[in-house]
Amino acid sequence: MGRVLNQLTLLLLALTALLALAYAIIFIDPQFALNPFKPLALAAVTPTVAPSPTPTSGPTRPPTWTPTLTPGPTDTPGPTDTPTVTPTPRATHTPVATRTPTHSPTPPGPTFAPFKFTKTNDPIVYMKDLYGTRCGDWTGVAGKVLDRDGEPLPGVSIVGWGGPIPEQQPQVYVSGSSLRHNTLYGSDAAYEIYIGAQGEFDFIIRVYENGQPVSDYIRLRTSNDCNSDLILLNIQRNH
Repeated sequence: MGRVLNQLTLLLLALTALLALAYAIIFIDPQFALNPFKPLALAAVTPTVAPSPTPTSGPTRPPTWTPTLTPGPTDTPGPTDTPTVTPTPRATHTPVATRTPTHSPTPPGPTFAPFKFTKTNDPIVYMKDLYGTRCGDWTGVAGKVLDRDGEPLPGVSIVGWGGPIPEQQPQVYVSGSSLRHNTLYGSDAAYEIYIGAQGEFDFIIRVYENGQPVSDYIRLRTSNDCNSDLILLNIQRNH
């Protein structure tokens, strides 16, 4: 009897050792053939990835649209805000005074005009006549006729009208035609047009050559002043 028990005990121990060995092999290799609960192989499982949802609503913006934030009175511009550029004022230059050259005065001469003759740049002079006439008895216009170089130019017709002299019957004087007037006014091409008694009116002077006007109208104003009964007016050729 005792021998049989010993044999059973040894058999139980052998089976226990064999079972422990089987567990060890299964632990090391779960795919062991004696494992009744084999795990699924990783290669056999194919994960299924759900497609990402595609938005179907919402505002569509242009590809180049960039939101621009305009700070309000209480807003503080963030890092994505568009900065406001404040222009830098330009430097103010202090004007430097420049020296204006002083030109020598130009001697009197005619003012160029489309007409061949014009008055010189000399001022028109009002003075007492050179005859010593009684106040109110004499009024006239006199002067010199000059060429382009300022030399006396005789033979030029000076025509005048106005006041008591009608335009249809003007006074005509040829420069240099009177030795007395040349001496009186200091020129070989002097002229003098006697108007008559004193009065205040417009008097017109014009130059003619070959019956044609070669100057513009030169308008003068006579005076009732006894010391201004002679008007001195010099005339010069332009071209």
